[in-house]
Amino acid sequence: MGQAFSGPNAFKFFGFTPAATAVLQKDPALLVALVLVLLGMGALSLLAWYIHFVTNKVYYRPKPKKEKEIKGGKK
Repeated sequence: MGQAFSGPNAFKFFGFTPAATAVLQKDPALLVALVLVLLGMGALSLLAWYIHFVTNKVYYRPKPKKEKEIKGGKK
């Protein structure tokens, strides 16, 4: 079988310093929290950009109607 995601080399592929790798081996929930925070910030940024994109349209004021057109016909 293959090597499971555990042991002293579990987080070596990230390329962190030995001290950071030791912290991740002691508490891997920190890495999960970091990834979730980064994904959440990305999602909020996309939402803010989408709201900006949708609401940044030029508003054209309707042309005022003349009194003759309002009263119902031409004379």
